[in-house]
Amino acid sequence: MRRLARCARTREDCVMSAKTTATAPAVAQIGSVVHIRYRGGVAGEEPQDVRVEGDPLRVMIGAMSLPRGIESAIVGMHPGEEREVDVAPDEGYGAYREELVDWYPRVKMPDGYGLHAGDMLFYTKPDDGSRMPAWVVDETEDNVRVDFNHPFAGKDLHYWIRLDRVE
Repeated sequence: MRRLARCARTREDCVMSAKTTATAPAVAQIGSVVHIRYRGGVAGEEPQDVRVEGDPLRVMIGAMSLPRGIESAIVGMHPGEEREVDVAPDEGYGAYREELVDWYPRVKMPDGYGLHAGDMLFYTKPDDGSRMPAWVVDETEDNVRVDFNHPFAGKDLHYWIRLDRVE
């Protein structure tokens, strides 16, 4: 993109000035807002996390809305570039933490007696009102076992990423 400015010199001087002020092609870096398409998930399994069709995902690099390993792979990419990346748990969704899994009485849960293994529910944090997904992983007549770990926690990931645009 060229920066236009009024030039009081000769036409040749103005053309030379415009050529020297042309910006370099955009490269993704920390703080960049990027538009990406991706496909991936747990390494060795069918991709479960897919955004190939429709609008690309718009995200700021460094805001930690993506796993660190994915953000690191995007840094240095140019629009139109594609990459495949393997992400270890410590650069992905972290280690699986057993302390994030516990039994809860059905009577204390909204629709507690309607919950079954495999169901997803949301916990609203009292401090900020944000919602956190959780999964019912086991059940008894009066209790459900709920897992607050991300489904990809503790797992190696594999992703294909395409950088469409850098703002």
